[in-house]
Formats: sequence, C-alpha cells, structure tokens
Amino acid sequence: MMDIKSLETLFANPGNEYRAKPFWSWNGELREDEVRRQIGIMQEMGLGGYFMHSRAGLITEYLGKDWFDLINAGADEGEARGMEAWLYDEDRWPSGSAGGKVTTDPQYRMKSLVIREEAPETFAWSDDKILCFLARIDGINLYEYFPVSAGTDITVLAEAQSTEHPGAWRAVSFSIVPDAPNSNYNGTTYIDTMSEKATRRFIELTHEQYQAHCGDRMGRSIKGIFTDEPHRGHAMDNYQNENGVITCSMAWTDDLFVEFRKRYGYSAEEVLPELFYRPDGERFAKVKHDYFDLADNLFLERFAKPINDWCEEHGIIFTGHVLHEDALTNQAVPQGSLMRFYQFMGYPGVDVLSEGNRCYWVVKQIASSARQIGKKWLLSELYGCTGWQMSFKGHKAVGDWQALFGINLRCPHLSWYTMEGESKRDYPASILHQSTWYPYYHAVESYFARFGALMSEGSPVCDVLVLNPVESVWSQSYLGWAQWIIPVSPEVQRLEDLYQQMFHILTDHQIDFDYGEEQMMAQMGKAELAEDGLPVLRVGLASYHTVVIGGMETIRPTTLALLDEFIALGGHVIAAGDLPAYVDGVP
Repeated sequence: MMDIKSLETLFANPGNEYRAKPFWSWNGELREDEVRRQIGIMQEMGLGGYFMHSRAGLITEYLGKDWFDLINAGADEGEARGMEAWLYDEDRWPSGSAGGKVTTDPQYRMKSLVIREEAPETFAWSDDKILCFLARIDGINLYEYFPVSAGTDITVLAEAQSTEHPGAWRAVSFSIVPDAPNSNYNGTTYIDTMSEKATRRFIELTHEQYQAHCGDRMGRSIKGIFTDEPHRGHAMDNYQNENGVITCSMAWTDDLFVEFRKRYGYSAEEVLPELFYRPDGERFAKVKHDYFDLADNLFLERFAKPINDWCEEHGIIFTGHVLHEDALTNQAVPQGSLMRFYQFMGYPGVDVLSEGNRCYWVVKQIASSARQIGKKWLLSELYGCTGWQMSFKGHKAVGDWQALFGINLRCPHLSWYTMEGESKRDYPASILHQSTWYPYYHAVESYFARFGALMSEGSPVCDVLVLNPVESVWSQSYLGWAQWIIPVSPEVQRLEDLYQQMFHILTDHQIDFDYGEEQMMAQMGKAELAEDGLPVLRVGLASYHTVVIGGMETIRPTTLALLDEFIALGGHVIAAGDLPAYVDGVP
C-alpha cells in the first residue's frame, strides 16, 4: 500500500494505466497518418490507450499485410506517447471465428442438439436422428418414456400403450444440427467453443498471426488482447411450435455424451427427455444441472483456458467479456455461470450496455471473483447503446456506480475512425473528434482516473459471502423456459426477483458482500480459524465471517459440506427465506 505522499502525487496526476481505453472502431479505409493523428487526439482527451477494433465498414483487409502494418504503427505511436495499445481478437464480434476463417471448415462450426416433438403419425425416420423416444407428455410435463429403435412404426407402438397418465403419446427425436451460415461471419458460422481443436484453429489464425507480424511489440507496446462476447450456444431458449411440431435447441459438441458419462457416472442419452421436460411434473432434475455444468466447464476448459494460457506464454494480457451478464437467465442461457470465466482472464471484464442500466450485481459478481482469485484490474465496456444526446453528466452517472463497486479499467464504447457510410450507424455517439465536446473530455477521464487510483490502492473490508443461486436456474430449465435471455418460467422470474432484492437489502444497509460461486467454492473453499481465533470461510484469497443463503432452491453437496465445517467452528450461516430443498437438482 502507498504512503500518503505517494498517494497524493498519484491522485494529482494518475497515470495512463488508470485512464480509459476505448474501443477504437477501425471502420473504413485506414491510413497510417490518420491512425497516428487520432492517437494524438485521444491523448488530448485524457484517454490512456485504445483497443484497435475491426468494425462494420472496414475496407482495409482484416488480418492482411496492411492491417498488421497499421497495428504496428498504432502500437509504436502509443508507445511514443506513453499510452497503452491493445488488440481485439475478432472481425466484429462475437470472438472465435476469425472473421469466418475458422468455420470455413465445417468441423469447427457451432452445432446444437435439437429436440423435435410431434404426433406419432407425423413422425418419419431420417438419417439425422441420433435418438428417438416414445413419451407420454402433457405440455412440459413428462410421465413415461422409452427408447425406440430405428425403423419401428411409432404410430402402431403408441396405439399399444396405456393411457394411465395425462397428456398424449408423442414421438420425441433428437438431431445434431449445425448453425446456418450468416453474413456476420462472412458467410460461415460461429465456432464450436466447446471444441479445443476449434479454439486452437482460432488461435492459429488470430493470435499467432499477431505474434508473427507484431512479435517484438507483444507484451511491450502491445499490452494485451480483448475477447468479445464468446458463448457456448443455446440452452432450450428458442422454443417453436409450428402446426403441432415442437422444436428447441441445446448446446452441443461432438464428445459431449462421452464426457458426460465420464464426469457424472451415468448416461445422458438414457434420460435425455428429462433434460427438456419436467419428469413426473417435478421442476428439478439432476440431468439438467449436470448438462449445464458440463457445457459451462467445456467452454472454460476448451476456449477460455487455452486462450489465456497462450496470452500468458506470450507476455500479453487476456481481457474482454462473455455474452450477456445482466441477470441469472442472461448468463445461464449463453454460458452457464459468469464467475467461473473470470478465473481465466488476466483482466476480467463485463459489458454494461445503455445509459439506464442499473444491473449493479453484474459488477458485484466480477468484483467478487476478482477478490477471490487476486485480480487487481477489472474492465467494463460501457456507454454502448447510448446516443448522441448523452451528456458528461450521463458519462459520470454510468461510470460512478461501476467504479464504486470495483471497476478501474474503463473501455468506452465507441470511438470511430470514420463516420463514412454505414459506419455512422454503429451504436453512436463517437467518443472522439467527431463529438464537439472532445477537447473537454479530459475532465471526465481525470475524474475517473483519480477515482480508480484511490479505489485500487485501498484494502476492501468484506466479511459477508452470499451464495450465488445460478445453478438453481439450471436445475429447473425446460424447453421454452426462456425466450433467448428473457425468462418465461414464472419460477425462474421469482429467483431473478429474489436475487435483485437480496442485493438491494444488503447494499441499502451499506453491507458489502461477495458472491460465492459453488464450483469455485468447491475448488478454493475451506473453513478454518483465523489468527484471531474467529471462524472464517475462505474462498481463495478472500475470507468471510458470515454466509447468507437466499433465493436458492438447489445446492451442491460440496457447498453443504463446507458450510457444515464452517458452522462446526462457530461460523454464522444465515438463511434468508426457505433453505434449498434439492441437492444438484435431486430432492
């Protein structure tokens, strides 16, 4: 910790490490002299660096020779001015396809496990069906089911079954369906982020190309690289019913069933209908929890970790954010559990869109994880989806609460290289010379730099751990439980409401707390007596004297064991509302 004189000096003139690094939208035909000129303008605005970011409108070839020459010029100019130059790992977003170059090879494309439910008389066998069941279904409730061999006449089979349970006999089949080509990926698709060979190909076409063309600058004048909105695919969020034929999708990779059996000790294929429905009308099922858990861990092990490892080996910092963070459903659908991903980033990050976003728990989650794993710098991509009308007052309001909860690396969205053509429609306003107020923006940056410098030098006092209930959402999902990232299930919406209420109850009473992610607690948690003789529950580098359970309906056995140890030492565990009635989705 700094002495008071050094802290006063830092406060008077905080360095570029505390100043914002905006997304610098490279969105036209780039010229070196203009690149260097705009870096000078950013310095005049009080900015501390920039992320060189391919965006819609780019004419210069992405990852072509001129591209790398301009990246090097941008890094050199930044170094000469004492500013930080950062890379961005994709052509637009989401990260992973290298502008579609990875997924020109179909083996690397994202795929989904797609369920098709229909009347037996409309069912027809086809080569794409990997599994088929005859099931007694009433809406989202599943009462009986059994596998059906290829070629069986399902109509005849259904007619021979009993009608003991409600609902009707339905044919339920499963297929593996690749994503359709999309212009966002230059005519190919997104990447299978649960496939390590696909990630290795992405690294080969992106990170290693930067190493080959900018190698002497990596880790010196090029500070690190930003990943933007990677995700692992669907989570039963695209329910459709067309003429009585129901379809819905779940994340998939080629060895998922093999890994499932290896890690959980039973076959997902045998109970697959229970993933998509409520077995015997019960809201919870173990296969739901385990499938979400596996998909999340494969995403981490095969996408996040290899990229972070590569960055560490080459002396650069891995930062950015994953897709969607604003609520439990938002994170459960595209990745599973946000807090786990932050373990695999040098500078963990979030994305807080719009001027009116008050999802404070987004930043509290990342701050909790960072405190537990010992990360100093927390990034926020902010000001996206605002507009030309946003004033300095708005910039301050959006930044203030994030800085209060721990954000000390701001990535303003967006600074345009040009306003030519379609570029001017890319989520304005431009935080650069196109805005008339740009000569005065240094006041905003100096304010936040001072805020961040002081917050970064302090030692937080945080004695309370709140268990994160996201796995309670996984364990009760079903086909159509969410429409993309918006919950449809009233039970899940109730959990969302309780999650927000818990946050406000604590913060309104000025009680600081961290969230506890159950897998991280299993990996890094222990209960013990501190040096003063008081019981503490440690999660990594952080210690807590009180644990709060609230808004959870299922809990891990590892969490229960840890809490039992903590209580036995005299630790305080508070139940806010009902205790969980399920363990890993099992009563």
